[in-house]
Amino acid sequence: MSEKNLRQIDILIGSRKVIFGHLKEIIKNKFFNYRTFGVDIEPHISSVLIEIFKKRNFIKSEKDYILAPDKNYFPDFELKFSRPLAIEYKSGNKTKLSKGKWVVCKNSNNDMGTLNTWLQKIKKYGDENIYYIFVVYKIDDKSKNIIDVQIAPFYKFLGLNKDGLLKYREKDGNLRPKDFNEISPIKSFDQFKKLFKKTVVYRSRRIIKKHRTILKSLGFSE
Repeated sequence: MSEKNLRQIDILIGSRKVIFGHLKEIIKNKFFNYRTFGVDIEPHISSVLIEIFKKRNFIKSEKDYILAPDKNYFPDFELKFSRPLAIEYKSGNKTKLSKGKWVVCKNSNNDMGTLNTWLQKIKKYGDENIYYIFVVYKIDDKSKNIIDVQIAPFYKFLGLNKDGLLKYREKDGNLRPKDFNEISPIKSFDQFKKLFKKTVVYRSRRIIKKHRTILKSLGFSE
């Protein structure tokens, strides 16, 4: 990784307090629906990042960055360079409405990207050039507040399941986050890479086993 790439990452990590302060002011002065809050704050995060990178001369025109045109585009913010910096926004509410009552929840259950797409993302951006900005907030019938803004490499936000593999949703392989208050169980990209391979193999075997069971129930033999 070049010295300029390292500077970009340092600037990004150092932007936490500014983003946190800006979002706390925004949530005080504007109405937000708890269902769409995560999407509604994305332009505010982008505006802060653009201003910060402009001041550090990494953005001189609109050609120096890309904003996601829709929710399916990755990443939400790309700082263009010889090795572009991918910045994805995630957020989670520490309360949820369940059966008409607000209750505390420990996990946001965000989609963190599928097992099938992560190889493409890493090939394009590199192993240490993909970062998440994760906004933890609390919105219920009595309060609205920004609790924390966390900025770290993507793998720091991923959770592990009871088998010690990456936590994922079986039907589509979508990775799942760690709990809000949990210390990241993944300490490095190398650890993520090993877990990733084991998880892909484990999920593939489970899918094959299920399909064999279905074929057998239909009268097909191997």
